[in-house]
Amino acid sequence: MSLIRSSLLRRLQALQGKASSKGRASERAAQDDAAQTVAHARRGKSDQPRPDGLLIWACLPDLSEVEALSSLLPPLQAEMGDVSLLLTTQGAQTADAVPHDALYQLSPRFEPAAVRNFLEHWQPDVVIWMLPEIDLVVHGALKSAGIRVIWLGARAPQDRGLTQRFKLSALRDAVVEIDSILPKDGASRRELLQLGVPSEKIEVTGILQPLSQVPNCDTEERDRIAQKLDARPVWLAAGVDPREENAILSAHRLLIRKSHRLLLVMIPQDPARASELTTQLEQDSWIISSRSKDDYPHRDDQIFVVDRDDECALWMHLASITLIGGTLAGGANRNPLAPASLGSVVLYGPDGGRHAASLDRLTRAGAARRVRDAATLALEIEHLLAPDKAAEMAMAAWDVTTKGAEVGEFLMRRLLDLLDEAESRKGL
Repeated sequence: MSLIRSSLLRRLQALQGKASSKGRASERAAQDDAAQTVAHARRGKSDQPRPDGLLIWACLPDLSEVEALSSLLPPLQAEMGDVSLLLTTQGAQTADAVPHDALYQLSPRFEPAAVRNFLEHWQPDVVIWMLPEIDLVVHGALKSAGIRVIWLGARAPQDRGLTQRFKLSALRDAVVEIDSILPKDGASRRELLQLGVPSEKIEVTGILQPLSQVPNCDTEERDRIAQKLDARPVWLAAGVDPREENAILSAHRLLIRKSHRLLLVMIPQDPARASELTTQLEQDSWIISSRSKDDYPHRDDQIFVVDRDDECALWMHLASITLIGGTLAGGANRNPLAPASLGSVVLYGPDGGRHAASLDRLTRAGAARRVRDAATLALEIEHLLAPDKAAEMAMAAWDVTTKGAEVGEFLMRRLLDLLDEAESRKGL
């Protein structure tokens, strides 16, 4: 090797070593920042400002029930105005698991100083305690601050050792201060009664399910479009991610070979995408129209593009089958309980995102079907175009969205009462 080549090689290796060192330093810095954020949160401190208005603190073990909790927020805001939901968990959670309309922070340590810091910063008006057991430090601080507590998913202490027995008296005293106790099941209710919890404190038993409110639409407009459609079969892709457009279109191309009158209604997740999508479909020789240019689908249209996000409910009323957009590309963009409550059969892809629990619930009840790709999507829609199959699943969807709502309805009523009291105390 020549001296020049040897020198160049050593120089290159040196540069690579520096780049590698910089990369490692950057990685270490990111790790240090993350560790500092965790330590900060564990001390009960936060860089997030407390929002104006009323604040509900939901203390959870994880975010598995967060969809059900966040479904309470819109009706609470409709009644009370500014209401925010703060979620805390014992372990760190991924950002995409947190609902966009909620705040999130790692839970403080259940130690006096950390709990005091946390309450001074966030000043919650009501607490929904969703851990299975009571923490005496936290509940002592909440009592001192006059903050009302609802214990959801309650159960008696599982540790019955000598140390735990010494705590039972203090635990009973803490439970008496709780506003409402909602056990997770009948066995938990019996255990709490045996522990000495007053029966009048124990309310409805069960698991919190997401509230499903039937989406409203302009009924006159719905009837006009239905008349124009003249009983055409319609399937809807709501909240479509651009990455799943090809799969949806491939499925529709397969379907219209056998069902020529079948209409696909596409609602992009981003309404601004509608114009580009319309142009692309025209270039690909689809027969289309769009809501921005045409009031209704034409007789020969194969696809109708809707560029108004506020009309999603209208088309859910008109479609017998709804594909939840985003589930073929990164996570559900729509709540599947909305079309299910209207009797529209729900289809979804592999990624349910934050609506995975509701999709699983619908699937177990026979009210939704999971698809993998364009081929399985086409097969499911072809199967569901038979009126008896769609009607059977629509009835199952109705059952899911109307039953098991007792816990959610009770929780909503109590939250409204307690938030109203908090608002009066603050003079808001």
